[in-house]
Amino acid sequence: MEKIIDNSPELFSNVLKSPQISALYNDIEELTELLAIYFKQGIEKGEYCVWFFPDELAAERAKDELKKSGVDVEHCILSSQLEFQSSEKLPKNITLLKSAIKELAEKGSEKAFSGGFAGFRTNFDLKNSGISIKPYLETCKKTSEMLSFENSKNLTFLCTLPLDELSGSTLLELMEEKSFFIKRKGKWKYLGQLEGQMELENVLLKAKRDAEAANRVKNGLIMNISHEIRTPLNSVIGFSDLLLEGAFGSLNTRQSKYVNNILLSGKNLLEIIDNLLDISRLEAGEITLNYEEIDIANLIKEVRMSLLSPASNKKIVVELKVDTSIENIRADRTKLRQILYNLISNAIKFTPEKGKVTVSASKKEGRLEIKVLDTGTGLLKEYYEKMFLPFIQADPSAVLGYGGAGLGLFIVKSFIDLHGGKIHVDSKVGKGSTFTFTLPIDSKESSPSGGV
Repeated sequence: MEKIIDNSPELFSNVLKSPQISALYNDIEELTELLAIYFKQGIEKGEYCVWFFPDELAAERAKDELKKSGVDVEHCILSSQLEFQSSEKLPKNITLLKSAIKELAEKGSEKAFSGGFAGFRTNFDLKNSGISIKPYLETCKKTSEMLSFENSKNLTFLCTLPLDELSGSTLLELMEEKSFFIKRKGKWKYLGQLEGQMELENVLLKAKRDAEAANRVKNGLIMNISHEIRTPLNSVIGFSDLLLEGAFGSLNTRQSKYVNNILLSGKNLLEIIDNLLDISRLEAGEITLNYEEIDIANLIKEVRMSLLSPASNKKIVVELKVDTSIENIRADRTKLRQILYNLISNAIKFTPEKGKVTVSASKKEGRLEIKVLDTGTGLLKEYYEKMFLPFIQADPSAVLGYGGAGLGLFIVKSFIDLHGGKIHVDSKVGKGSTFTFTLPIDSKESSPSGGV
């Protein structure tokens, strides 16, 4: 049953049956208001409270909010009942975070027990926590249940999630929870399972309509700006080529180096613009496939030749292993070439000097299977699905210094999906990655669905 609860410290009183609670919020002001109510209740119940905040400004805002609600913040801090800690200290890696949550809970319950407090409560903001919230919620729940039983103390974790950053799959996971809080029409609501599903469905429908309207505006803007940028950019690339060829006289070594840098930068920018246009067309459903007969061995060799320059600059060997028994396949040549180009160029980018990239193609269970294997940096399993999202670098720490707009793999997956194929990745940190995708050998001229 849905309960509409006034903004008061009693917000959680009638529903606090689980040691782990979830809440959705729209902005930092809304989050601060919710946490002030949550921690005020804990202080009044005589519990030990640890409030995690993102930055100093948020901490000051939190203290002001508590003071407005009548809490003597300075006294609570001096008596060690209330502590403010930066969330930057918490690890982002799910495995490390689970350990940190357990350690924090153990220390909190121990302090609550030794200090004579009635219990312990804290909060975790699951912003940018990845595509799944289940591991976090389950860790909080199991840890608090175990420590509550061992110490006969109440332990409560409030997990907050920013509504505008949640994917559809994350919202569906949240719908499986027994309860959560959300502010609607100026009041905080506690939603049970059935009501929570109905409320989230309404939220999803509104979010879908808003996203569609925003996408239409964004796509129009991208296409207009891209057209305006491409015209002068093509001139920059064209004149750079002419200068390097000596059409206007010979260049010395330093001049050639600088003109070549201009040329490379122009081509990189043009590639980003083309990717943005592809994404706009994909989101608008305007991309179709033009099927034709393709000699896959020749296409792979062609892509390899186009990437010999960046590979040779890093002294990377690009090896081909193509099964000669593979017959021609029916596919969109331009898009299949882009799939191969993006995967192989990514492999070269993230492989250190004197490394190796291997591209293999074979027939497997009536489908074409292509693997792009590198000896590069690799990445953790938790980032596998995230890497196929647009404008997102899978692991910021791993890609630092490599650049890129985070568009290539999203386009790869989208084009593979359009062909009715599938892609997956296998990777180990420090040992490299293998991207494997499959396509139907005899495709029909349609747009079948596919996925990872």
